[in-house]
Amino acid sequence: MTQDKLTSHQSPHLVKLHQTQLLLVKGPDASKFLQGQVTCDLRDLSAPVTRIGAQCNPKGRILLSFRALQIDSDTIALRIPSSMMEKAKSSLGKYIVFSKAKLHDDSKYSLFGIYGDSAKRTAETIFNKLPADNDGWIEKDGNILIQLAQDRFECWIKSADATAFEQQLVDRTVGGDLNDWELLNIRAGIADIYPETIELFTPQEINYQLVNGINFRKGCYTGQEIVARLHYRGKLKRHMYRFELSGNQLPVPGTTLVNATTRHIGGHIVATAFSAHNRIEILASLLDEQLDQVTPETSAEILKQLPLPYAIPTADETTE
Repeated sequence: MTQDKLTSHQSPHLVKLHQTQLLLVKGPDASKFLQGQVTCDLRDLSAPVTRIGAQCNPKGRILLSFRALQIDSDTIALRIPSSMMEKAKSSLGKYIVFSKAKLHDDSKYSLFGIYGDSAKRTAETIFNKLPADNDGWIEKDGNILIQLAQDRFECWIKSADATAFEQQLVDRTVGGDLNDWELLNIRAGIADIYPETIELFTPQEINYQLVNGINFRKGCYTGQEIVARLHYRGKLKRHMYRFELSGNQLPVPGTTLVNATTRHIGGHIVATAFSAHNRIEILASLLDEQLDQVTPETSAEILKQLPLPYAIPTADETTE
């Protein structure tokens, strides 16, 4: 039996998250500006917690996904895929000119991930305490620890402290890799938008309503009318699911999925990662009715469904 890449971990792993960056929104109107642009409620950030969210176009299609954290009263950090930085500055920059706030491509932080057995104890050793719950964060000497799960943490370390941070962990961790980090995201049922998938999905089509990524009572933002109408008046027929398939090459985000019999388009791949030798896990957004009969456009293999940590509602159910 092929061994799962994650169950083989006996020690906490440290990985540098090169694939992500911080985009800072700074100024007295930072929160007000973003509140009118994104799906999550920025008022939640004062808890202190982080929030997943999205910026949409007027048709409710996602332009940008992020994890938001309020560093101080005038600064909100958006952790985004590095490949989305220029797109993010462009899509947000169209509207920020009317606000007392500016966008800053931040290089003052280096981003790390700690995951696996004893990750909780390791993180607590470095930061002296832990966040109160998942999505929460704490700060020590200007460095930030975010709890994603009981055994997974994201660290935003001041670049000046990055070398010392890694040295502190050299005897407490082993080297991790970005594939494993993405595999953990997939198993958590959380996905980002990449250049290949811009404007391809609504927030509900990648389950943001199930991971605190949409607040339906926060008020107006770009695309809000469409997103709210899908929630209150429509019956959602498309969700994101986790699957497994064989292969030694990862399909790219945005890859089309088709019905194995009719070859009609059923959905698209959102995220991918290797789970074992010649095995791949994916998140895919597709029509619920196609759940057991879709295959990648260039393959005959029907995707095998795997569980998610949250329940997918039926078409007649709504989520707050």
